Amino acid sequence: MPDNENGMRLHIDQESGVPKFQQLIDTVIDAVSRGDLIPGNILPSVNQIFQNTGLARGTIVKALDELKRRGIIESVPNKGYFIASNKRRVLLLLDTLRPFKQVIYDGLRKGLPDNVEVNMFFHHYNIRLMEEILLGASGKYSAYIVMGYNHPEIPRILEKLDPNKVIVFDWMDQDWGDYSHVVQEFEKSFYDRMVEAMPLLKKYESLVFVCPESANHPPEAQSAFSRFCEDHKMKGLIRDHLAKDIKGKAFLVVDDKHLIELVTMARKSKLKAGKDLGIISFNDYPMKEVLEGGISVISPSFDEMTSQIAQSLNNRKKLRSLVLPKLILRNSL
Repeated sequence: MPDNENGMRLHIDQESGVPKFQQLIDTVIDAVSRGDLIPGNILPSVNQIFQNTGLARGTIVKALDELKRRGIIESVPNKGYFIASNKRRVLLLLDTLRPFKQVIYDGLRKGLPDNVEVNMFFHHYNIRLMEEILLGASGKYSAYIVMGYNHPEIPRILEKLDPNKVIVFDWMDQDWGDYSHVVQEFEKSFYDRMVEAMPLLKKYESLVFVCPESANHPPEAQSAFSRFCEDHKMKGLIRDHLAKDIKGKAFLVVDDKHLIELVTMARKSKLKAGKDLGIISFNDYPMKEVLEGGISVISPSFDEMTSQIAQSLNNRKKLRSLVLPKLILRNSL
């Protein structure tokens, strides 16, 4: 279809499964995101859009009304429709509310321009809730950043979104194909980080991996832990809770609730982390730098991950990245 005077190309794919009014909304939003349309620019009239696309006038008005509702355009009587705002909205769908998720949000916010609004939601590992959030938000955001998990229905849900606007975040539990993604690997990398920690782990009589099912930690990590203990002839246990006897053991703790519980138990027993027991946590954030003089962690760089996502959004380029976690040694080991 011909361009309008501001360079916006009106393209409607008659074969697409995306509703035509939504395609028109996306066309305007994408033009604003690219900078082809800026506040004050006038849009084609309803008649012009009808002539260029063949869309029914009711469909066109429905799209324009939705753009007005979102504050992207405004109408001036006898003059037409104008771009009112160049604000873009990004949906960030995470799993659960944990302290390091604030690090993720802040990192993403830091890397995006001021005209981008980041709306954060949580699916709590509930596939129906994830579906409800994403389908309810379909067509309303310029990008969808989705922290997935190990569930077979997730690809089906993502198929209902524009694949060019989806970025899969964190879990590498399947082939994400054409979707942009920045993900972690949880088996070989976990094994390798434990090998790095071996000189300090050797001073403890046994290793305890506290990994409750409710934490939804990738099962590959448990496989790596068992293989590490077998390869290095170390006594290792996988538990979903903490036992009372903690002296002389090194703990790998997935859930921060168990981390706080373990620190509390050690203090009550007058045991010192790094001497009487060892502690490795997961997913770093500032509190762990100061708790007990510093908690050792196995963690990816969330700054690196969010920086890559922000660059992908800013430059409109596909993202395919694997980020490996690092071992950060502090006083607790």
